[in-house]
Amino acid sequence: MQLTPGSGDMLQAKKSRFSTQIQVRSYEVGADGCLHHGHLARYALHAGNLVTQALGVDAAWYEAHGTFFVVRGLRIVFESGARDEETLSIETWLSAARRVRGYREVRISSACDGRQIAGAQLDWVYVDRATLSPARMPAEMVDRLQLEAENACPQVWQAGRPVGAPHLHQRVVEHRELDVLRHVNTAVYLEWCEQAWCEATGRAPADVRGHQLEFLRSAVLGDAITVVSRPTSTGVWQQEIQRAGETLATNLCWAG
Repeated sequence: MQLTPGSGDMLQAKKSRFSTQIQVRSYEVGADGCLHHGHLARYALHAGNLVTQALGVDAAWYEAHGTFFVVRGLRIVFESGARDEETLSIETWLSAARRVRGYREVRISSACDGRQIAGAQLDWVYVDRATLSPARMPAEMVDRLQLEAENACPQVWQAGRPVGAPHLHQRVVEHRELDVLRHVNTAVYLEWCEQAWCEATGRAPADVRGHQLEFLRSAVLGDAITVVSRPTSTGVWQQEIQRAGETLATNLCWAG
């Protein structure tokens, strides 16, 4: 992806909101001519990094403090498709911040015609790098993060009772799926869930309207993974990402 600076700055601040622009590249577009959902999730994740960098909290700062943020949950809704070479506007703000946790909202729209592309909410947890236990955010960090109570992804999906047999999708974690912490990247879990849903339904990823992911444990290189997908009476699919029977993440997948 290509980040387009504005007025010489990577991010522009307007009150408690930050914005930037990203241009969709051809290699991020799928067979339907639209940006893959996994890349939209990556854009949303990267927006949070840009905000903290703009506030002076960069990778060196985290390393010096022996901490970092991990994603505990992701809700994302897809409103329309983004096309090859289209420039997208990304707006993000913090809707809540607690001792060890913060909720970041992300809205992605077309810079050309203003149509809404996606809305997301990321549940971030601040952790100690050595122990991976939750750590209290420093006051200097919290003081720099203004709050705004608007929700970019108000949809909440509810699973009903199971109405069919579960579908099993199996794979092994590969090098290309890891992030800098050597864990599977958040967006990859979303892609696994969509692949499993497509296999179970015979439909295309473009039919998926949203995900509600919750992360419990990390998957690492070489792990044998099973994605268990179950249709429910509400039309929402319930999914579990498992390793040797242990649940690493859960997801609710909703399609139009």
